[in-house]
Amino acid sequence: MTITSMNGALRQSKARGTRNKQKQQPRLQAISGGQSRSRRAPDPARVTKRTKRAQSTSSSARKPARPAQNQPPWTATAAAPAGFLLAIGAVLAGWKYRDATGLAADSGLGYALGIVSVGCMLTLLVYPLRKRIKLLKFIGPARKWFRVHMVLGVFTAVTALYHCNFQIGSLNSQIALYSVLIMAGSGLVGRFLYAKIHRGLYGRRADLKRMREAVRLTPPGGSKSMRFMPELMQRINRFDDDVLETDRGVLASFWLLLAITVKTRMEYRSLIRFTIAQLTVEARQSPLIADHQRRLYAGVRAFVGKHMTQVRRLAKMQVYDQFFALWHTIHIPIFVLLVLSVIVHVYAVHSY
Repeated sequence: MTITSMNGALRQSKARGTRNKQKQQPRLQAISGGQSRSRRAPDPARVTKRTKRAQSTSSSARKPARPAQNQPPWTATAAAPAGFLLAIGAVLAGWKYRDATGLAADSGLGYALGIVSVGCMLTLLVYPLRKRIKLLKFIGPARKWFRVHMVLGVFTAVTALYHCNFQIGSLNSQIALYSVLIMAGSGLVGRFLYAKIHRGLYGRRADLKRMREAVRLTPPGGSKSMRFMPELMQRINRFDDDVLETDRGVLASFWLLLAITVKTRMEYRSLIRFTIAQLTVEARQSPLIADHQRRLYAGVRAFVGKHMTQVRRLAKMQVYDQFFALWHTIHIPIFVLLVLSVIVHVYAVHSY
């Protein structure tokens, strides 16, 4: 092959490569152009979805926290006082117009109210049975039956009073009526104690063990530099042991409940006076204490005040818990007496 022919072959190969590049260039430009267009102009539908998702996320982050499930709504909180006021109004109206109503326990509406009262009394058994028997879960949560239990306890007493038209009859009817009224009064006392040892009327029961752990003494900052702190802690410990004693009688616990607020405030003032006197003495002996005297006093004062508040709450909670246990042991026999007296009353009325 001559040099001329070789040069001609090279020129032809270069020309073919140039034509191939020219053919592929529009395809590459179309691909790159499509990519650039997809980057510059995104899909509006995708942008809308992303925007909505971002807005929902930001709005959910800005939403206030939901209230705790244990905290009842204000309607449930206000319903109990409204119901009691309504019951009191019904009793007062029935007493005032007892002669005008013409109700009779043995016939008509008065007799029907007696049947309603007995039915409500039997329905009161559902709550304790639901609370103790797991097989009764299908009838609903115990919390709802607790509300029904309280409402029916008051309603039973009101219907019993209207049944007898606010008049005392025979001996068996007197015993039945007094049993109903004592039972209703016991229920009101139990409701008060229940609300004291629980977080509200429908909340969970307060944990005394956790409250005792919260009362543990933790000295404030800078306490190591104050030489009187061990004596101050000993004074607080002696007061705690005296106030938080669990082996108390009923009368002693009741007196403690009345006097705990005064006791803690008096002890707080005594401890603050002791702190001021000791800080003054140590400030004269130590320049470091003198420079930080106000800060140390503020720390000790806040510590003592917080501790006395916790001790007061725990002491009250212990007394209410003791009274609630005592009430529970009395409430059950009262209910048994009520059932027996009503059975005797119904038998006597229909037999004689």
